[in-house]
Amino acid sequence: MSSTNQTAWLLISSTLVMLTLPGVALFYGGMVRRKNVLNTMGLALIALVLASLESVLSWQVFSTGPEPPGISGDQGVQVLVFLSSHGLGGALALALITGACVERLQFGFFMLFGIGWVALVFRPVAHWLWGSGWLANLGSLDFAGGAVIHITAGVTALVAALMIGPRRGFGRTEMRPNHLPLSVCGVAFLWVGWFGFAGGRGLASMATTAGAVVAIQVAAAAAALAWLAAEWIQREKPTALGTVSGAVSGLVAIAPAAGYVGPLSAMVIGVGAGGLCYMVVNFVKPILGYDDSLDVFGIHGVGGTWGMIATGLFASAAVNPDGSDGLFNGYPYQLFAQVVAVLVVWVFTAGMTAVLLKGLQLVLTPRVDPEGEAVGLDLALHGERGYTG
Repeated sequence: MSSTNQTAWLLISSTLVMLTLPGVALFYGGMVRRKNVLNTMGLALIALVLASLESVLSWQVFSTGPEPPGISGDQGVQVLVFLSSHGLGGALALALITGACVERLQFGFFMLFGIGWVALVFRPVAHWLWGSGWLANLGSLDFAGGAVIHITAGVTALVAALMIGPRRGFGRTEMRPNHLPLSVCGVAFLWVGWFGFAGGRGLASMATTAGAVVAIQVAAAAAALAWLAAEWIQREKPTALGTVSGAVSGLVAIAPAAGYVGPLSAMVIGVGAGGLCYMVVNFVKPILGYDDSLDVFGIHGVGGTWGMIATGLFASAAVNPDGSDGLFNGYPYQLFAQVVAVLVVWVFTAGMTAVLLKGLQLVLTPRVDPEGEAVGLDLALHGERGYTG
């Protein structure tokens, strides 16, 4: 591919990736109560703001040369690649985390946490797996963020939910979604945006990119059907929320494997994701009793973990022309490398998140006061109402 065409494709891919952020805003905004819609959507969008600026500053600070470099010519393509993966990947991960603590989180606390989290948690993991870091050198594979984005977001969400505490009335008061059509539209944006992650992930060949797009489509569809079937069997009623939640679990699980597996393997990964995530959200979470408000851990933490392990089971150089130079290590070593990456990212993310939250809690309160939570964060924090009447 010529450099001009490559740049054009990266621009298109970056634009598609951008759709994931309004996708998260809509997906989450439809699932909270009416009094918290604007705050919930705002958290996802401020995540984009913080991570984008942090990424550009990181590029400028860590680029080589005696003077802070400008961005022009070939370097512009390099920055675009960096922003597509690290910048927008960090924004998506941070936006996903908000779903665990919505309806009770102080806006200012989240902004400070987000700045620290992207620098101290996301950035190191991204370097380990996407750069020239030690996990990449070990042979661990993560094509589009199964560990870098989804395990970090899911594990952080669980730690944050436990440390910040549940919403007032959790388990006693009914907390129904306010407008599920918003959530369905949000997942549509996410689904399309995932193709951008496949296309903009580094400088993969078009053959690899095309295979990744097919794998994404198949896995998301299979996971949606698996979740729907499990829900239909258990509750005797299929739901729109269940269907789109299943699709998201499939998108998450296929992220690390997308460029390394064929359609049939992608289907197996999707079915596994839909069934496993359904079990965690509907059985494990109620038993343990933690208030992960929008099931970030159950879908992203669990789905990302399954996807990383499944990559070790199904990755094959036969479906990836870019892997013929020794990228794949073959079974069982590849499975070993994937399990090591999962364990390292879990432990590092949980530890750093706990330290960061504890440090911020020494000087700031993470929660709104009881009155603000009762009135709703839209009015209490922003002086706005998402709904009138």
